[in-house]
Amino acid sequence: MGTLVDKVISKVKSKVDENCENGKIETSERILSVVAGGFILGAGVRFLIKHPLTALSGLSLGGALVYRGVTGKCAVKKAIEDDAERVEVIEHRYFIKKD
Repeated sequence: MGTLVDKVISKVKSKVDENCENGKIETSERILSVVAGGFILGAGVRFLIKHPLTALSGLSLGGALVYRGVTGKCAVKKAIEDDAERVEVIEHRYFIKKD
């Protein structure tokens, strides 16, 4: 089992060290995402029997964070950046009625 853990750790390290294709997430953010996701996954596993709904949300959030950190892709960031490109400045004029 030790070799399996070593393979997984080396795979995670290699993914974290690789540059993301789109350059969306920096290395420090990826490492933080993997660590935080690991803690949330661990908490989800601990509460699996006592609080299944809480554990399920923890497992899904932790898994998403680990996936985000390992792959370097963030769908939320991409959606925000895509919307920022489509924003147009519109001039607003306000008229105040004086009595």
